[in-house]
Amino acid sequence: MSLTVKKISGSTAVLLVDSTSTTGVNSLHLSNIHSTDAVSIDLYLSDTDGTYYIFKNVSMPRGSSLFLEGKEISFGRDFYSLYIKLSASDSAVDVLIRN
Repeated sequence: MSLTVKKISGSTAVLLVDSTSTTGVNSLHLSNIHSTDAVSIDLYLSDTDGTYYIFKNVSMPRGSSLFLEGKEISFGRDFYSLYIKLSASDSAVDVLIRN
C-alpha cells in the first residue's frame, strides 16, 4: 500500500486521482487545517458525461477530520477522475490517499 499526501487550499477544484491513474483508492482522509474557520467541501467524480457528487457542501469544523474507505470511496478508475473543491479562497485541508 502506498500513501499520497496533498495540501489543498483555495476555492479552485483540484484533481486528486486521474482516470488514467494505474492505482486505486482504498481510503481517503480529509482534515480541516484552517486555524479558525470551518470549510465546506465538495468531493466528486467526473467523466465525459458529467459530475457525480460523493458529497456536496459538507461542512467540516476547524480541526475536524473525515475518513472514507472501502465502498464509500470505491469507483471505476478507468472512467472517472476524483476531484475536491473547497468553499473559500482561504480554506485549507490535508488529503491522505491510501492505494
